[in-house]
Amino acid sequence: MSAVPAASWEDIEFDPATLDLFEFTPYGPTEVMESLASNWQLDPEGILLASGASHAHFCFGAALAGPGGTVVHEVPGYLPIVDALSVVGVNAVPFERKFEDGYRIDLELMARTIHQHEAQLLLLTNLHNPSGVKLTHEEEQGIVSICEEEDCHVVVDEMYRPFLDPDPGPLSTRHPSIVSIGGLNKVHGVSQIRFGWGFATAELVERARRVLDSTTLHNSCLTDQVARAAMRNYESLRQRGRKFARDGWQAFSNWLEDHPMSLVVPDGGLVCFPRVPPGAGADGEELRQKCLKEGLNLTPGYLFGVADHVRIGFGLPLEQLRPALEALGRVLDR
Repeated sequence: MSAVPAASWEDIEFDPATLDLFEFTPYGPTEVMESLASNWQLDPEGILLASGASHAHFCFGAALAGPGGTVVHEVPGYLPIVDALSVVGVNAVPFERKFEDGYRIDLELMARTIHQHEAQLLLLTNLHNPSGVKLTHEEEQGIVSICEEEDCHVVVDEMYRPFLDPDPGPLSTRHPSIVSIGGLNKVHGVSQIRFGWGFATAELVERARRVLDSTTLHNSCLTDQVARAAMRNYESLRQRGRKFARDGWQAFSNWLEDHPMSLVVPDGGLVCFPRVPPGAGADGEELRQKCLKEGLNLTPGYLFGVADHVRIGFGLPLEQLRPALEALGRVLDR
């Protein structure tokens, strides 16, 4: 999994015996919206609560591009979001983030791709999924300029951003055409309740809610209650998740000293995206199949648009991570 280990009821300070089976909160708990708004000085009307970050992505993406619209997206990147938008008939156009350039964004290439294809929407991730690289100040400025010059909306997946300390905050505050996607499903360790959000202008949220009304209408009331408790413990859960990430990266870094792999060092988060070492397999899927025989799962790179890489998650507890790394070492040694 690409999230930290699951939080407990004690971690979120919630007694499940108090769950109310028949609570109803249209468009999500107001307490959660108010908490998020307070954290980042946002307008509560500019917050969409959804059934996970992927659902928030879909609601905004379908609203902003729609049938026949063009979406420009990064490769490698989180392609399930692009796949989901294919059901509403968008045209998907990739632009490359190169391993050799440390996955830095070529702003000229990105702007040219948007302009040539008259794209309505740009999809990005920060931290970059799958490499863990964060946007630079120059890249952020370039994205804002593209919004202005190309009249294009941008949806930025920021699920891994809270692993950074200090947390730089949502990019949506930089321009009204930018949407920031977040949720409780990565650093906070409550991935199975499926609770996410999008930050945008009130007008864009209203457009996205039309899609939400047609897909879920509202979350489970049980999810809402757990999310409300998790938000009351937002910072303690974040620091818990950051510790798993720090400890995991340290263990993985130590392992790399004996099993070098070519990779871009992540700026934060739980994942990295190394190249498949010579002789370890023709591509990431072949390496994954070898690892499965050792009881170890990796994510093959083709799922992110680059076949000769694998995404490695190191957010496990150390007592699970160390045997996993030993298994990967045995595969590579052979």
